[in-house]
Amino acid sequence: MNVFKIGDLKLAAATKEDVVSFIKKSISKVNGYVCVTNTRTAYLASKDKDYCQIQNNSLITIPDGMPLVWLGKLSGHKNMQRIAGPELFEYFLRDQDKSIKHYLLGDTQEVLDKLTIKAKDEFGASIVGSFSPLFSSLEEYKYKEIANDINNSEADIVWLALGSPKQDIFASKLIAHTDKKIILSVGAAFRFVLGEYNMPPKAIQTLGLTGVYWRFMQKPMLFIQQYPKYLLFLLFNAIKIKFKI
Repeated sequence: MNVFKIGDLKLAAATKEDVVSFIKKSISKVNGYVCVTNTRTAYLASKDKDYCQIQNNSLITIPDGMPLVWLGKLSGHKNMQRIAGPELFEYFLRDQDKSIKHYLLGDTQEVLDKLTIKAKDEFGASIVGSFSPLFSSLEEYKYKEIANDINNSEADIVWLALGSPKQDIFASKLIAHTDKKIILSVGAAFRFVLGEYNMPPKAIQTLGLTGVYWRFMQKPMLFIQQYPKYLLFLLFNAIKIKFKI
């Protein structure tokens, strides 16, 4: 699959169809994780070499954010698309291939219970297990025990919803104990599918302001403090790509 770089971070220059095909072909063949990154996590990767390496060690790192897609197009990948975690998650739940087995990891037990029922009753998806880990530091999780439950469930795809960068680091530790599983980090996707969260209007998505919309709605003061550095990060990398610096 084609990739482009933002600094040292490698991102997939792909369409949704490319990513779906890649994941399906990888089922039962490889053991690894998929990162879904946005402007914020791309910025964090530029400041933290270890986190950047975790994303680069993924099977693929998918750009979930139009600004990253614009940088990819500026790099020469004209056909690439934004691939949002919630959309990818729902696509697989609705997929006609009902032989794919899913495991839900993260969020609260209440959310997992509701999602399991909806996935089975409305989409006909095969949910073979779920687990809501307690809120804890990354060093305190019992990765081997969690992986044993996943392995015993015979799941093909593990959908991980802990929020980034935590979920990406968690996935990188979990695969040391899993057996040919695809761990896909999707943030708030569980609540999107349940209808608790909704995507912003299409106009906002087209303008590449989905992340701006969500961060401002959730934590407006923190957004006002942090967004300028993300904007400068995008402009800096656009200049580097454009002028091949």
